[in-house]
Amino acid sequence: MKNTIKRHLISFVVTFIAMFLLALYPAIELGNWESGIFLGAILAAARSAFKLAWEFALVPLFNNALDWAKEYKK
Repeated sequence: MKNTIKRHLISFVVTFIAMFLLALYPAIELGNWESGIFLGAILAAARSAFKLAWEFALVPLFNNALDWAKEYKK
């Protein structure tokens, strides 16, 4: 569990930095640093939420459906 939390935090930080750097040039042009920070935080949070939902909800559901299909086929 501790490794999972650590892995998700690292993923969040990497995504935030990537999105912030992506929005850096427009922020410099417009002189609006807050938009780059907010965009980076929003996209990183959205990716983290999707990643958590995928790993803890969707993958187990797919596995259960696959197991059910295998049993149904027999």
